[in-house]
Amino acid sequence: MIGIIQRIVQGAIPSIRVLWTAAVFTAALVMFSGCGFFFGTGEPEPTPTSAAARSLVPTFTPTPVREAPTPTPEVVPTLVIALDVGSASLNSSAEEASSQSAEPTAAPSPRLTTKEAAVNVRLGPGTNYGLAGVAEQGQEFTIVGVNPDRTWWLVCCVNGKEVWIFGELTERKNDAFVPVVEDIPAPPQQVAQAPTQQPAAPSEPSPTPAPQPPPADDPCANIGGDGCKFRLRNGPSFAPNGGTELKLQIHFIHSGVEGGQPQGSYFVWLEKDGVKLPVADGVRSIALQSQQGTLGKFNYEYKIGLSDIPGNNVAGTYAIWVLDGNGERDSQTYPFTVPEGQGEVWMEFDQG
Repeated sequence: MIGIIQRIVQGAIPSIRVLWTAAVFTAALVMFSGCGFFFGTGEPEPTPTSAAARSLVPTFTPTPVREAPTPTPEVVPTLVIALDVGSASLNSSAEEASSQSAEPTAAPSPRLTTKEAAVNVRLGPGTNYGLAGVAEQGQEFTIVGVNPDRTWWLVCCVNGKEVWIFGELTERKNDAFVPVVEDIPAPPQQVAQAPTQQPAAPSEPSPTPAPQPPPADDPCANIGGDGCKFRLRNGPSFAPNGGTELKLQIHFIHSGVEGGQPQGSYFVWLEKDGVKLPVADGVRSIALQSQQGTLGKFNYEYKIGLSDIPGNNVAGTYAIWVLDGNGERDSQTYPFTVPEGQGEVWMEFDQG
C-alpha cells in the first residue's frame, strides 16, 4: 500500500514540478505587468464622465483697452443719375432757356413824335441847313442823336436818310441818354452881297441934266449871280376857310426839269399893310414832293392866326416875295389882295 502510494507520489512529482514552474512564471508576468500600476504617474486614472454631466464654470477673460478711433471726415456721397438722350436734351433746353431768361432786358429805344403839321426836317441842326423833307403831325421816329445844345434831334429816317428836327416841334420819350453828335458838318456859307460901287466924282462940273422920272425900284438889281430866279407863274387864287386864319399854299417848281420838278428849301417874306408877318424860316418847301390842295398842287404850306395879322382880319392887301435857302431874296415883290370871307391863298412860283 505504502508502495503504491510511493509510486503514485513518485509518478506525480514531475507533474507537480511542471505546475510549480507554470505558477512561478505566471506570478512573474503578473508582477511585471503591474509595474505600470506601481511605477506609473502615481495618480489614479480618472474615470470618464459624459459631457452632459460636466458643469460649465465661467472663466474671466480681460478686455483689452482700445484707443479712441481718429474721427474720419464725413464724406457726402455724390449722387450720379444716368439720363437718357431725351432727358439730356430736355435739361440742355432748360439750361438754354434759363440762360436766355437771365439775359438783361434791352432798354426801350428813344422815340420822337412830331406835334405840329408839316414839320420841316433838315440836313443839319439849324435853319441854315438845306431842307431834307417834311414830317406830318403825329409821325414817329427813332432818335439817333442830339446836337450839343439839345435843341435839334437827329432821327431816322425820311426818304431813307437820317434828318434833323427842331426839338420844340416834337415830343420825346426815353431821350435821357441819347448820344451827342460831335461831327456835325458846317452849314453852307452864305454868299456875301457885293457892295454897290459908287460912281467916281467928275473931274469937271457937268451941266445938270433935266430931271427924269425915277425908275421903278428893282429889288433884284443888286443881287449877285443870276439874280432873282423865281417868277410868279400862276395865282394868286383864293378860297374861303371861315376867315379864322391865313393859310398859304405855294408850289415852288422848275419848269425846265421834268416838266415842273418841285424845288426844296425855299420860303417867303410876307407883309400886310407894310407890316412884316411872322413867317418862320424853319418851314421850307419840300424837294421832289407835291401835295394836292383845294386850289392846286403845293410843296410849301404856312398858317398865320388872326392875332398875328394887323387888324385881326385876314382880308386886306399883302406883298410877298421868295427867299432862298440862305434867306436871300430870290424874286420880285408881288402884291395881292385877299377878299372878305377868304383865307386860303395859292400861288405857283417857277424857277425855269
